[in-house]
Amino acid sequence: MTTSLNKYDIALLKWLSKQKDGVYQNEVPRATGINVKAVSKSLYKLEKIGLVTRTPTVHNKRKTYIVSLNREAALKALEEIGESLLDPAELFNQVSKIPCISCQYINRCYEGGFYDPLYCPLLFEYFFSENMKDVSSRAEAVAGK
Repeated sequence: MTTSLNKYDIALLKWLSKQKDGVYQNEVPRATGINVKAVSKSLYKLEKIGLVTRTPTVHNKRKTYIVSLNREAALKALEEIGESLLDPAELFNQVSKIPCISCQYINRCYEGGFYDPLYCPLLFEYFFSENMKDVSSRAEAVAGK
């Protein structure tokens, strides 16, 4: 089913994964550099497969769609063909932010030990700050609607 994804389909899935909310279909070609016809065909195909949803709407007095990514299905489909939503540089940046990577006690840190991840203030702060980013972005999305 998903093995028939072409380069435009993959590029659109990766681009949509970086968008916080749905985007207007008529803005996708300009933002991605892919021609209008290829975008339209790819999004229609991705909708039929279930990787995106397109909701009809009117924007600037023109009929268009709001395109939203079905993240779980897209991850699974890309994984099947050996692709990822994250590029290696993004993945490295995300992993390098985890405090355990640079912790001087990493070799002595284990559950129940003197340095226990359950009570680590650095790890707590990391998860708390990541969670707060998530909460604030959701609040902004709700306030914007």
